[in-house]
Order: sequence, then C-alpha cells, then structure tokens
Amino acid sequence: MTYITEIEASKPEASFVKAQIDKAPRSFALDALRGLAIIGMVFSGVFPHEALWPGYMFHGQVGPPDFKYTPEVPGITWVDLVFPFFLFSMGAAFPLAMNKKIQEGDQKGVILNVLKRFALLVFFAIVLRNAQPFSLTAEGQWINMISGVIVFGCFFLVFMRFSFEQKWKLYALRIAGFLIIATIIGLHTAFTDTKFSKGKSDIIMLVLANMALIGSLIWICTRKNWLARIGVLAFFAAMRLTHDIEGSWNQAVWNFHPAISWFYNFAFLKYLNIVLVGSIMGDIIYSFKPKTKITESNKTRSVLLSLICFSFLVVNLYGLYTRQVLLTLGLDVVLCIGGTLLLKTPANAKEELYKILFGWGTFWVLLGLAFEAYEGGIKKDPSSFSFWFLSSGLAFFTYILLDIICQFVKNNILWKSLIQCGQNPMVAYVAAGFFIVPIFTITHISDLFESLKAINPYLAIIRAFSVTILVIATASFATKKGWFWRT
Repeated sequence: MTYITEIEASKPEASFVKAQIDKAPRSFALDALRGLAIIGMVFSGVFPHEALWPGYMFHGQVGPPDFKYTPEVPGITWVDLVFPFFLFSMGAAFPLAMNKKIQEGDQKGVILNVLKRFALLVFFAIVLRNAQPFSLTAEGQWINMISGVIVFGCFFLVFMRFSFEQKWKLYALRIAGFLIIATIIGLHTAFTDTKFSKGKSDIIMLVLANMALIGSLIWICTRKNWLARIGVLAFFAAMRLTHDIEGSWNQAVWNFHPAISWFYNFAFLKYLNIVLVGSIMGDIIYSFKPKTKITESNKTRSVLLSLICFSFLVVNLYGLYTRQVLLTLGLDVVLCIGGTLLLKTPANAKEELYKILFGWGTFWVLLGLAFEAYEGGIKKDPSSFSFWFLSSGLAFFTYILLDIICQFVKNNILWKSLIQCGQNPMVAYVAAGFFIVPIFTITHISDLFESLKAINPYLAIIRAFSVTILVIATASFATKKGWFWRT
C-alpha cells in the first residue's frame, strides 16, 4: 500500500490557503477509488440518453429504449457501482481521518466536527437542488447560468479553510459566501417562478450527509469492536424485513418522523451496509500504518492479482446484467480460489495486506450472490441486500487493483488527475452543473454540441467526454492550488 502525507501534485501554491489534506496518512488507492466514483458519476450524468446506446451504459433499472423506471428488472451495470464505491470510500476514510484525534483524547472535538460536517452537507444538498441553474426560471437563461456560476464561486468561500491569523477574516468570508448564496436564491424566489423549499435537495448529497453523521458515530462507538459494528448491520436487516408490518414498533421507527424527512430518513440507513463495510477496510489500512515501510510486491504476482481483481468486476457486471447468475457464481468461486492461492504465502507486508483485503472481498461478494435471488434479483433501485454486499466486495477488489496500479503509473498525469479528483470530490461533483455546462450555455458552445448531434446522434458523446474532461481539469487545478472544499 502506498501512503502519502501530501500528494506532490496537490501542494498548495498560494500561501494564504491551508492544505486541506488530512494530517493522517492517506492512501493513493483510496483517493483513486473516490476519484473513480466521482468521475463515473459525472460521466454517467452527462452521457446522452438516447435509445441507440447499449443498456449497460445506464442504470440497470432505467435504460433504453424509453428510459422509464422499471424496478422489477434485475441486474446492474457499471453506472450502478459508482455511488456505492463512493460510499465505501467514505467509510474507509473514517479511521484515517478520526483515529489520530481520538487517540490524542479529543473525542469531543471529533464528534463536534461530525455534527458540523452533517450540517454543512445538508446545506450543500439543499443549495444544489434549489440553485441548480437549469431549475431556475428567470426569463433570461443567461441569468440562471450566471447565478449558478456565482453559487459555484461562493462554495469556495464556504467550504475552503483559509489560514488567516485573524479568525474573523475566515468567518467573514464564510458568512459572505452564505449571504450571497441566500441572496441569489431569495431573488429568484421573489422575482421568478422558482420557489425555495428545504424539502428539495440533492438526494445523493443528502444520503452522504446522513452517512457522514450516523456512519461516523457508529464507527466511533465500535472503533475497537468489529463484531458490534457488524451487529448494527444485522439490526438494520431486521428493521428492513419488518418495517412494513402494520402497527409494529419497527414501522413507527422506520417512518419517524415525516416533519424531519427534509434532512433525515431511516431508509437511508440501508447504505450503512456499504459505509460500515468500508470502515472495516479503513481500519485494516490504518492498522498497517505503524509497520515498517511497505515494500513493493513481486511484479508478476501483482499483475496476476490485478487481473483477478479486474476479472471480478467484469464477471459480475456482465453476468448479473445478462442474468447468467450461476455462471457468475461459478466464475467468482474460481477467482476467489485463484486469488486465495496466489496470496497464500505473502512475501511482504503489502501482500499480507492484500491477503486480508482479498479475504474480506471474497466474503462480501459471495454473501451478495447468496442474496441475489431475494427480492427478484440484484438491483440498484430499489437497492437490495445483494446490491449492498456485492458492491462492497467489489470495492475491496477495486481498491487492491488501484493500489497495484499505483506501483506502475504513480507519476502519470492522468493517474494524478484521478487522485486529485478523489481528494477534492465536492468540486468535481458540482463543477459540471454549476460551472462548465453554464459556461457552455452562455458562450453557445452547447449549440455547437447540438449541431453535431443533429449530424449524427453518436456525436453527442463528444459533449459527454468534453464535460467530463473539463470537470477533471477543474478539480485537479483546484487541488493543485490547495483550494479544497471540506465540511
């Protein structure tokens, strides 16, 4: 495993900005996993929704030809993995971000930071939905686009941590950011048909807010007790299987309380089945930190292991999408045996780490397949036990794959860009909708893309790649400058 205190490519160039990478050691592979998830979200979000594209380029339950939501259709695609991979990386980051302060006796400060993070993420989720440029209704479209760009700029004021000696300067900038955002939303509410509602929020960010709060608190309480942590998952399973029984206390807890649904929903806790599993990987990674310097693995064994890990992704995505479940199970068993034999005698600390992670990945993938037949097959929406557990297992294998890739391409500019997106995920998440696409619209570049699409529908892919590349460039630039958004 490759640890870094601060990735070279993200050293801040401005002295007035405090580097936002946690002081605790980080892993390139974990940042890459997070970056891969974010880039996947962006690309799938801007990918042309046209019937001519194959179904595996969209969510398993929302695909061509009509793109209608069909919850009865089982199967998953690569698009369905990007969100659970991000949740998994969030959970894996808990130990790396909080262990040191807890060990120093500052548990109260850690809990306060968790509460603050929750509040800021809820704010972020609400603003993203209420100030989304293409949801605003001013008569001049350019007004809506500029409003979005201004909000994007204000996020820097709200979420960056400036290292001013005088604290009041920091607070003044944050307050200014909040006030400008509130003013923009207020003006649109007052003078257009746009209506602000705290009930409108970005569902992905709202889920992340709940997971950041509840997942962090559970990790803190079970920091030294994996059995208790897995017990939480068993408790949730019981609640999910019984919550629709009329008159039961389970139903009362599940549905409590409609008035707070704008920031909390018990159903969101289903994603603890991914976040808490990710936190176990984070604990394992953290436990290897104090050991002697982890040496490079044998290249041949590393390549073989990476092929096995990549094969898990291909086999499960293809097999479950095409509903060849028995074939998928058989090939997974073969891959599990192959990887286990390959890592039977670790040559160094890194391979010892891989052996542990591979074992956990094997468990969760096979558990996910054991649940596959339940509720009509694996689905992302509505998500199922099979989906949570299988995607968690695949995240273990993807982490191993990315960590091995680190050994060979650590200085590659594309690889660094992937990591930089993972270190600054909030910027990458909103850059398309609040910055790049609005600029395209104002400058009429969007019209050019529409012209290309009119010539040939397949040319619409140019827009998707252009937006995604510019998102990566924007997030990478912000990371290099030390402009990190942190909650």
